[in-house]
Amino acid sequence: MSRKRSGSSRAVTAHDRTCFVRKSQFFCWNLVLEFPSCSLSQLVRKNYNALMAALSVSNPGLRFMKNLILISAVLCLVLTSGLSRGMAASPVRVIVDADTANEIDDLYAIVRALVAPEFTVEGVTSAHFTRSTEPNDTVHQSQTINEQILKAMELADKIPHPVGGDRSMSAPDQPVDSPAARLIIERAHAGGPDDKLVVFALGACTNLASALKLDPTIEPKVIFAFIDGNYKDGEWGPGIFNWRNDIHAVKAIFESNVEYFHMPAPAVSKQIYLTKAEVNQHLLGKGEVWDLLVHRWETFPRTAKSESKVMWDVALIEAYLRPDLATPVVVGAPIVRDAKTVEQFPNNPRRVTVYEAIDVEGMRVDFWKAIDAAIAE
Repeated sequence: MSRKRSGSSRAVTAHDRTCFVRKSQFFCWNLVLEFPSCSLSQLVRKNYNALMAALSVSNPGLRFMKNLILISAVLCLVLTSGLSRGMAASPVRVIVDADTANEIDDLYAIVRALVAPEFTVEGVTSAHFTRSTEPNDTVHQSQTINEQILKAMELADKIPHPVGGDRSMSAPDQPVDSPAARLIIERAHAGGPDDKLVVFALGACTNLASALKLDPTIEPKVIFAFIDGNYKDGEWGPGIFNWRNDIHAVKAIFESNVEYFHMPAPAVSKQIYLTKAEVNQHLLGKGEVWDLLVHRWETFPRTAKSESKVMWDVALIEAYLRPDLATPVVVGAPIVRDAKTVEQFPNNPRRVTVYEAIDVEGMRVDFWKAIDAAIAE
């Protein structure tokens, strides 16, 4: 004797479809929204009832939709599992290379990187800020401030901080050897293709390009991120400072195949700023390194009387830390002829990532949130 399936004789109504879709949506959205704070098994347990409710609709007319929700559920589980693993991954290994004595924004960017739990800072290196190919003292000025920052944060004995090259490269194939370049090479080899070393160049990229030329085998093991060199409305333009301070280093990097992220100046990074009032509010009297940041603002000639300051370098650190606060595009690298001449090459097989826009207010909020959290520790 055959048994009639319950519900098989009733046509699917609009109400059936609405209920099913709502239950299915509830399950899938719960999976997606809850994955940052739950393990995969917890997600399944917490949303079991929602899944069963969605699948309990027995009408054959909804079989296709039931199959669809099963597929969606599997995809959600795979997605959330992968994302959970990504979020639980080890911090990114980084070196911050900066011409710290040239401006005040370098100090704020370095400290932002040092307090980021997403980063393991494996070095803070100094950069020169001159176009000269002859030895000069600017790198040592940067070195002094780097040491002050690390000492103020009680990190001088924990984070290597070697001095960088004391001049710019005389040609793209002529590296300037230095302890900083050697540290980049050493730390690059400590990782691998799945654990690349990220090197942020907040000044001239002499140390980065020199490391690459001294040991080309680091190329697949590093990511270089540099600020300066303009990019606006889909076209490259020359830089305004870092770029010009070692144009041969810029050429060397663009002519390589190293993975590369670019923060344009002035089109993009010039937008972000901090005010003296908020600096005082958040930092003044909060501790040695925080007072150092305030003191640098008040004593540096170009900012001593300024009520606000462009934080060029902070834009690069924030964009890498918070991809949702920037708009990256992958484009063809330019052909750099000299410090003032850049040729467009949209179809260049050498691809690089450019941040063509940033969420200024989002970055400002995130910066102070991170700093306040570090102060509270």
